[in-house]
Amino acid sequence: MKPDVCVLIPHYNNLRGLEISLSSISYIEPVDVLIVDDGSYIQPQQTILQKRFPHINNIILLNHSRNRGIEYVLNDGLRYIKESGYKYVARLDCGDVCLPERFYVQKRFLERNSDVYLVGSWVEFMDSHGKPLFVFKPPVASEKIQKMMFINNMFIHPSVMFRTELVESIGYYPTEYKNAEDYAYFFKITKKFKTENINRILLKCEVNPNGLSLRQRKQQIKSRLKVIMGNFDFSIYSFYGVVRNSFLYFVPYSLVKLLKQLR
Repeated sequence: MKPDVCVLIPHYNNLRGLEISLSSISYIEPVDVLIVDDGSYIQPQQTILQKRFPHINNIILLNHSRNRGIEYVLNDGLRYIKESGYKYVARLDCGDVCLPERFYVQKRFLERNSDVYLVGSWVEFMDSHGKPLFVFKPPVASEKIQKMMFINNMFIHPSVMFRTELVESIGYYPTEYKNAEDYAYFFKITKKFKTENINRILLKCEVNPNGLSLRQRKQQIKSRLKVIMGNFDFSIYSFYGVVRNSFLYFVPYSLVKLLKQLR
């Protein structure tokens, strides 16, 4: 019997991180996993992964011959999940670790709150050695999330689960906001649907010095500013969002990381 939840994992040259993430998926809530490879040098093998992680209901692999970018990979995954009839999409990135009850808690939350279309959670960030750095605690309520989206993304991308049906209305990840496709997509969702965060840690994220968010940080901030200006409503939140992100553009990440740890 096919489960309701499909976990979408984009992959590019990170087999070790992929295995760490797959190991963290528990049997508490049955899920299928869809891995979309973006033209890696060494691509994952479906039969090997299924044997190594038999507790996962089904592992599906889509391999691409060339590297196109995460936004295209995510959209390929969304199309497959939507066409396959899954009720919920959950996200996960290579190297990130789910708490055992994560998918059970999020699915139960969406089933008990039929007016909520996307749910995230609090997230603990750790370094490459597993040492805790800081905890991201976004607001829980939809109204607050909608306002605060001007300031920062109120959802850590690999922490979310959302109803597949919203793709019919919202569409797919935009491709014009390089390295901020999730921010643009979630911003659009919060304007049309009720979204919430669960006020407990359900995911541990690795701060990868070689990851896109750090390697292309300035490009990401430029794209975020483009998203904010495209949704600008002259509220104090939109003004503050422009000022904050403009400031972050010129500040080194080492200082930002230090300030987060001192909270």
